[in-house]
Amino acid sequence: MNNYNFSENLLNVRMSPIVSISEEVRKRAPEFKSATGKDFVLFQRGEIDFQTPQYIVDAAKKALDSGYTKYPKSGGEDIFKDAIINKLNYFNNATGFDKDNIVCTYGGQESLELSFKLFEGKKGVGFAPCWSCVLENFVPYCGTDFHQVPLGSDFSIDFDRLDKALESAAFFYLNTPQNPTGKLFTKEEVTAIAELCLKHGAFLISDEAYEAVVFDGEKHFSPTSLDYENIISTFTLSKTYAMTGWRLGYLVTRNKQIPKLLKLGNYTQTAGVTTFLQYAAAEALNNKEESQKAVNKMVTEFTKRRNLFYEGLTQIEGLGVTKPKGGFYFFPNFSEFIPADISGEERKLYIYNLLLKEGVASVYGSCFGNYFDDYIRFSFSTTPVPIIEEGLERMKKIFIK
Repeated sequence: MNNYNFSENLLNVRMSPIVSISEEVRKRAPEFKSATGKDFVLFQRGEIDFQTPQYIVDAAKKALDSGYTKYPKSGGEDIFKDAIINKLNYFNNATGFDKDNIVCTYGGQESLELSFKLFEGKKGVGFAPCWSCVLENFVPYCGTDFHQVPLGSDFSIDFDRLDKALESAAFFYLNTPQNPTGKLFTKEEVTAIAELCLKHGAFLISDEAYEAVVFDGEKHFSPTSLDYENIISTFTLSKTYAMTGWRLGYLVTRNKQIPKLLKLGNYTQTAGVTTFLQYAAAEALNNKEESQKAVNKMVTEFTKRRNLFYEGLTQIEGLGVTKPKGGFYFFPNFSEFIPADISGEERKLYIYNLLLKEGVASVYGSCFGNYFDDYIRFSFSTTPVPIIEEGLERMKKIFIK
């Protein structure tokens, strides 16, 4: 077979390592069960174990019965866009938008990919650690020259370093609340980041997938509420409404040139989001009462899981652990448990492999960029309290002597 010079960008795209980890666990699970009589504890995926609220499912059925099964309107149906404007107002304190400020997409992921595509081949900046799909998918697909600015060990921001990194940058990628750290960036932090972007003429791409999963009475602050034209905010219904498989999202910006361009990208990729799903999405966003009920139920459960997990992790002496304010991830530092004489790939996988042997699936820190190799991400999005307790017992067996 002749070697053909295919697109370099596509050749550089990789599957998320989290998918590979899940495949590895699937292979190992039967053998582990046979040897121990126990199941694997799965802390590796950001899936949700809640069902989509019934009022949204009913809205989808009603839309199907009403015949909304034809080609969608490019960029999004008016009913979905009107619901987004309503939600931006009551949830994000973001006003002054109309339908020309919005593009409806297949999940937040398509919104982000389209946003990165706007700046193809240009310099982008983002914090490390960084969501793995950005590094494995969007950056290579769009040929982005991506620079990572590490957060501190307490996930604080070095603004001087950020300021320098933004020189000649086309955009900055912000994820708040953040995957994998669970950091909720404050209003002051988000505003300062936006102002630095403005100073350098860079756009701010804001990924707000976990906006509703926030703890301790804190509030998510959306950059969309700032009166800047250089902000592109991306949202998804996946996490807020347990709709991961529905693939429903949208992006919002005050710069009206951007939706015109991205509507073309959206049309080119998929010809638009499935019509009847948009009617269900509109109901999800408009029905404030049912929405709040569903979110409260989910966040109450996630809070229990988080508190138990945190209490257990802090009992492991030498483990550096920060309590997440949003999302459903822990990202502790295992440096104290890694032998000083190992390095490279062996070091990156050392803790991950120890956990695997005890039937605990996790994600190793190097999946999230260049600076956090000794860290491990644990997700509690699909793990009820008894499973977390079992996972903690297995971890204590390894790390408490």
